Formats: sequence, C-alpha cells, structure tokens
Amino acid sequence: MATIELQNLTKSFGDLVAVDNVSLKVEENEVLCLLGPSGCGKTTTLRMVAGLEVATSGDIFIGDKNVNNLETRDRNLAMAFQFYALYPSLTVAENLANPLHAENLSDEEVKKKILEVADILQLKDIVNRKPHQLAEGEKQRVAVGRAIIRDPECFLFDEPLSRLDVQLREQMRGQIKEVLSDLKKATVIVTHDQLEALTMATKIAVMRDGLIEQVSSPHDIFAKPNNTFVAGFIGTPQMNILDCNISEINSSIIKIKVLEQEVEIDFKTPLSVDKNDNYFIGIRPRSFELVDNNAPDNFSGKIELIENMGSEILVHVKINEFTFRSVQSRSSKLSIGDNINLKPKKGQVHLFNKDGEVIRNE
Repeated sequence: MATIELQNLTKSFGDLVAVDNVSLKVEENEVLCLLGPSGCGKTTTLRMVAGLEVATSGDIFIGDKNVNNLETRDRNLAMAFQFYALYPSLTVAENLANPLHAENLSDEEVKKKILEVADILQLKDIVNRKPHQLAEGEKQRVAVGRAIIRDPECFLFDEPLSRLDVQLREQMRGQIKEVLSDLKKATVIVTHDQLEALTMATKIAVMRDGLIEQVSSPHDIFAKPNNTFVAGFIGTPQMNILDCNISEINSSIIKIKVLEQEVEIDFKTPLSVDKNDNYFIGIRPRSFELVDNNAPDNFSGKIELIENMGSEILVHVKINEFTFRSVQSRSSKLSIGDNINLKPKKGQVHLFNKDGEVIRNE
C-alpha cells in the first residue's frame, strides 16, 4: 500500500497563485478531506496529484516514488469525479469492467471482480442496465465502483456527492465511508460540504486562498480551530465571533467587555492574555445555557427571531444593534420579543488574538 505526500506544492496561473506551498501527507488507510470554499485551490491540488495539472513547483510522492514527471495513467491512481462520465451505450457491468481492459485479466477474473464490486456497492440487481435507466444514486455508486475495481495504489474523489439530493447524500456518505474503511487505501476527497468532511474523513485539511489553514482530525477541526476562519467555516449553525476587550483576569475566569456588556467566562484553564487588550471571542450557538434574567455578567438581549430546527430552536438575540444566535431546546418555550439571559458554557468558548489566531491554554 502507498501513501500520498505533497511537499511545498505550488500552482500558479499567470499572476494567480491557486495553490500556495502546500505540504500534506496521507497515510495508508487514511481518508483526507480537502475542505474549503469554492476557488480555494482544493480541486487544483487534487488534479496535480492525479497528473491532470502540472505543478509550478514542489513535489508529489506516491509511496516512495516522485511522480512529478509521470503521466496520469502511470501513477496507478483511481479517481471519481463530480460528473459520473459513464459510457451511455454500456451496461453497468461493462462500465465497471472498463478500467480492467489494460490489465490482461481473463474473462472469469473480470466477471469475479465485477460481482465483488457490485456486491459491495449494492449494484447486483442493476448490472445489466444502462446509465439512462439508473437513478442518480445508482450512477454515483457505479462511478465509485469503477474507481475501486482495479485495486489502485490510492483513491481520489472530486466532489463525489455534490449532484445528489439531501437524502441520497446522507445514504451515500455512509456507503462510501464503509467501502473506504474496508479498502484501507490512502484516499483524498475534495468537498466544500463540511458535513461530508466531518462524517467521511479521518483527517481534514481546511483550505483558503490556496493555503492550508489547519490539518486535524474532524473532532479537533470542530473543537479546536486554529483561527477565526476555521472556527467560522466549520459548524452549523455558524459560530458567533465577536470583538471583545479583557477587563479582568482571575485564573481561568476572565471578564470581557463585549457588545457594550460585561460578561464573565470560565475558560476552564488559564489563557495567556493581557488585561485591557482587544481580542475576538468565538462561541458556538450550542454553547450557551439559559439563566435567570437577573443573573449578572451574562449576555442579555431581546429575541428578534426564532427558527424551528425540530427538537431544537435557533434563537436570534439582538444586543445593541448586533445579532448573535443560540440553539435552545423547544421545551424552553421562548417567544419573539422575550428578554433572554445566556451564560457561555464552561470550557466551550474560544479566544483569538487580533490576527485571528487562537490563544491556547497556558
């Protein structure tokens, strides 16, 4: 089995630097999701690994081999694209068999591999159908099957679920994750959907403007963001990020001035911060608890909007012309126009410096 390693990889298109000095390593049996907004460089990075784009500088290794000068067909990769690109005149079985033509296998070996992949991806009942007879989810499974059928060194997936509806996406996320865990190959998946990344990846690399902002496990990307960009990009509903000033420090308990109010927050452990300095505070909507309206040193405002989220509600709270959001249980029986007092939960608040970089524990 092989790893994928990028060393100082850069791609420029004239004056535009699409990928800027990216270094990453994907181990065997690891699924790395390149996650970021449109135009951040994630697909360009994947295309360079595949050999579909030539790097301006830097190196690409698959296993111990530098593949910079190898053609795509010589890199022993399998790739599934956003667009299925199935052959319309061929059956599912024939589409699956197409990548095997160059491997000099017997008809019996080809048939065996088709049946194995069809069983894994639940395609056995449709192997004789043609693409126009398939549902979108079935087409996607055929595209994935065509990628995995020939046992390549590693796998590349470019927005594999972007054309599916919400229900099919949820179903396919689980299926692809299960398949990849069984195959135990180094895999790179490009997506702009954070839920796909959080559920399918063993490791996530968040990109912005061609740069890697953070590489961590899905849990750490969510719970320990390196900066305000990662903090705001990951998580639904989005994290509240507010300007603040430190007014008092008592070990892990810090009093801040925010939205013209004074709020006391227990960060659980002491932070390296200075009194009277300006910072950014980040609080996820689920990191507030309702407290009595007379309780001091908490966020106090008026509810201007309530969104129904099933068993929860998303409460929009207005404080001095600024609105932030809090998720609460439907049983809280809140109403638009109510005054509300919210206490940040202990150890669930993030503090960032003026450059947007996270402040770690002392």
